Amino acid sequence: MKILMVTRETQAEKRYGLGRSLMPLILEFRQRGITVDYICQTNLGARSVLWQHRIHRFFTGLAQIVKFETDFSVLLQVLLERINMGRLAVKFVVRHGYTHVHCHDPIIATGFRFFAGFNLRCNAVWGITEHGFGCYTQAISKDGVKLGKFVMRLMQYLEVSTLLSANWVIAPTNIGIKQIADDLKISKLPTNWHCVVHARPVINHYSKEEARKRLGWDDNVAYILGVGRIAPVKQFPLLLEACARLKIKKNFQLVILGEGDYNNLKIVAKQLKFAQEIQFAITDDIGLYLCAADLYVSVSASESFGLANLEALTSGTAAICTAVGGVPEVVGNGAILIDSTLDSLITAIQCLLEDDELRQLIAQKGRARAAEWPNIVQVTDAYEAIYRKATNN
Repeated sequence: MKILMVTRETQAEKRYGLGRSLMPLILEFRQRGITVDYICQTNLGARSVLWQHRIHRFFTGLAQIVKFETDFSVLLQVLLERINMGRLAVKFVVRHGYTHVHCHDPIIATGFRFFAGFNLRCNAVWGITEHGFGCYTQAISKDGVKLGKFVMRLMQYLEVSTLLSANWVIAPTNIGIKQIADDLKISKLPTNWHCVVHARPVINHYSKEEARKRLGWDDNVAYILGVGRIAPVKQFPLLLEACARLKIKKNFQLVILGEGDYNNLKIVAKQLKFAQEIQFAITDDIGLYLCAADLYVSVSASESFGLANLEALTSGTAAICTAVGGVPEVVGNGAILIDSTLDSLITAIQCLLEDDELRQLIAQKGRARAAEWPNIVQVTDAYEAIYRKATNN
């Protein structure tokens, strides 16, 4: 068995993206003597990227002639970079003899399936993980790409075709599996669709005092931490507005860990007249920030799993999470679950910052929840069983 993992991530996105959940899995497989490799956009050659850009320019130009309800240029970029990764995966299979290809979104799988059809030497079994909550087409729309009705239906049709052709389909929560089927109007759940959770994260642990000393944080300030890529679905402006409206005696500081364009958030903060400048940071040691923080807050509009939420529970940081997607299934009673509204968010943050005992209680429940979560050995066992079943060995 020789496995190829395929994502559309850039090298930088591995820090906060799939790399955080995939690398422990890959390392565990390698410890078992099973070859697993991981390719992303970094592996695309310069010529391949050039042709991708040329095709994008050509079809974007054609689209300008016809009026679309769809943001065609952005959508085409989304599709091309993933289809190109599917094409690259076929090339890797033929060149290196992979037996299993795991595509980490259905568009990559569509590209792989298409190009594999033109190469008889590509005979690997393949499957998909759907990382968004619900069908991927809906996730693209929620991420801010405007899709017209016809394009939406066409993409859903292609997604159904790809998922039903795959040797396995995985989502990280049971409710996520059900939502995919509901979104795509698949009445009977296929037997090769599985829920496989992300493993309990392994993060560095520090005392609060040591973590704050390393970061240079003030012991007299309450630190509120948000984590995630800077994207509309993460709803960071909502967190900013809630913090701007807090009425507490404590001095507090908002810290956001995530890659992306901070300019819009800085503009929002200025409009809200934040008393202190928001701290933005990028780190490979998320445990350091979580252990130093008083409160972790996630205000995502959609989450299929929410790995950062589980990391907060593992670190023993009191957490507030919007009860969306698979989040309730993951955090259970280990976090304060709220509606995705401004008033709910303000109330929850004020309550936990002003009540030290309640904050400690929530942190303890979070640690207990994380301690019971499957570890990487158990999760790898589940993946290996799926892969072997796909080839009956």
